[in-house]
Amino acid sequence: MSTNEDPRAQLIVTFFAISRLSQSSPSAQSPNASDPQLLACDNAFSSLLGSCVSPAPLSLLSHRRRAPGVAQSVFAISIPFPDTTALRHDVSVTAFEASHNLEIVFDLVPSSLYVMTYRPIKLAVFDMDSTLINEEVIDELARSIGITAAVSAITARAMNGEIEFAESLRQRLALLKGVKANVWDDLRSSITVAAGARELIKTLHDHNVVTAVVSGGFAPMAEWLKGHLGLDHAFANHLLVSPATEVFPYNHLSGELDPEHPVVVPEYKRDILETLTSELGISLSDTMAVGDGSNDLLMLGAAGLGIAWRAKERVQKLAPQRLNGAMMTDLLFLLDLSSKLS
Repeated sequence: MSTNEDPRAQLIVTFFAISRLSQSSPSAQSPNASDPQLLACDNAFSSLLGSCVSPAPLSLLSHRRRAPGVAQSVFAISIPFPDTTALRHDVSVTAFEASHNLEIVFDLVPSSLYVMTYRPIKLAVFDMDSTLINEEVIDELARSIGITAAVSAITARAMNGEIEFAESLRQRLALLKGVKANVWDDLRSSITVAAGARELIKTLHDHNVVTAVVSGGFAPMAEWLKGHLGLDHAFANHLLVSPATEVFPYNHLSGELDPEHPVVVPEYKRDILETLTSELGISLSDTMAVGDGSNDLLMLGAAGLGIAWRAKERVQKLAPQRLNGAMMTDLLFLLDLSSKLS
């Protein structure tokens, strides 16, 4: 930290009731419904948090109920600032979550001591498969030729970090040789957008946030999703198409990536976040990244706010923060934009 930086910050703690996160339509709850697991969060958690961040001075600025099943506390804190990832994994915090049936998200935002602020997001970058959409596209491709089990097994290992992503992609693509080149037309009709994703993207755009999808999947689907949701950028892998042969009498996927385009490995996802940040003339602290797989971890770690969304078990353990909601609009509570849904 330079001597010119403010040695004060705000620690924003958002509490989500598990009962809310498990509902596909949380807004259907009565706005006056009691949240017993949230009512105790104020004093009880303040005391616990103080011991976790010691010796950093800590004081509660506000505690408010944001929506049914959502509450938020804002604390003023001075250096030495806590590591919010380590804070999330503190045994006393995880015990508090378990005993109150909560998921807690931490965000540390440099600010003036007594002025409530939220992270000023100007760029939001998302994974595609199992994040903005519900499916894993490569598994859907496999289903089209009846090899779902073989490809899904490799996908699961890759997303859990048991095999390098580039190698897993090579293995899976080799199995997909012969898939019809126009398979994307059929896939688009079967792909489902994640609940709340449209509203999330529109609300971010309404507040001048640039959005991007960076996928280890494939460009035809990423470009389609970009247009479908109104995203600003799309980055994904490009596949080679082979002409008809005696074995495959139609244009088909070759089972290989196009060497003229970069492979979307974890480092590339992080690099795209950093490149867009530079092009926009903003800071990484002004960014949010959201994803579910092991190949998203570098991107999540580089962003100002990195959220593992409904992620694989290993990813939840390693990600800066995590949230297992049913509606992607719950992410807006972390940005103080939930009341501004379009």
